[in-house]
Amino acid sequence: MQTNVFTLPVSLEQVAALIKRMHSQDRQKLLAMVPELALDAIKHKDLLDDAVQIVEKFKQELIEEFGDQTLSPDEPFLGGLTLGQYFELAEVERAKLWDQFSTITISDQEEIEVNSDALSA
Repeated sequence: MQTNVFTLPVSLEQVAALIKRMHSQDRQKLLAMVPELALDAIKHKDLLDDAVQIVEKFKQELIEEFGDQTLSPDEPFLGGLTLGQYFELAEVERAKLWDQFSTITISDQEEIEVNSDALSA
């Protein structure tokens, strides 16, 4: 006996909408049939948790380094913006700035001549 299978084009959005309408028991059955979904979700959550911990650790190190002194919102920060202007940006705009500046390499930077007895800031 031969079974013909017809496939219909289905978008991820349609699949997501269907899953949202499912009862909890049906979603559990789906996870049992496709355990990779649960594994991917766990990995994603673990990565996010790790990133949050790293950011918090880095933040604490900076606070300790600066002796609990907070930076002024008028302090120059990134891309010609002050720290205050940067924090007023939407999260999407901040991400664009970081993406833009993360592609710059050291060799792209202009060299500046300094005196041999100059002290760093």
